[in-house]
Amino acid sequence: MQTTVSVRGQTVVPRPIRETLGITTSTKLEWQVRDGVILVFVIPQDPVRAAIGILKDRGPTTEELLAERKVQRERER
Repeated sequence: MQTTVSVRGQTVVPRPIRETLGITTSTKLEWQVRDGVILVFVIPQDPVRAAIGILKDRGPTTEELLAERKVQRERER
């Protein structure tokens, strides 16, 4: 898909992309440039809720963190 940049620097996010990503008139977009490439990220309306579960099955569990902290406390004594 291609779009054109207007004289005012504006462009349109194509409808199929808007529909797929749930982009509406109030959606915020984050623009970044990396290695000469433009990256656009959709910012969720509730970023905290969107992050829930993002680390599921990754990294240490709560129990593992508590056990590690217990070992650290014992060393500090």
